Amino acid sequence: MWKPEIISMFLSASVSVLTLFTFFQSRMTTSERRTTILEEKDKQQDKELIEIKKRLDNHDKQNEALIRLTTEITNLSEKVEKIDNKLEELS
Repeated sequence: MWKPEIISMFLSASVSVLTLFTFFQSRMTTSERRTTILEEKDKQQDKELIEIKKRLDNHDKQNEALIRLTTEITNLSEKVEKIDNKLEELS
């Protein structure tokens, strides 16, 4: 019924198919692993970007506060000079 040639052809074809299947399955697994690693790196970079944006926003707010303080100080120093001049005129 089954000739040895047919059995050997069937076995060699099966081994070839299994070898190809295993090869491509391992490549697919490796690719999925790489994709997962890249996705995690992307998530971490997004988190870092958000943190950096927050720091920059805080830095901008601090700069605005410093600018307001310097303008107030210059206004106060001008007022003090005016008061100083008036006191000198009175004495």
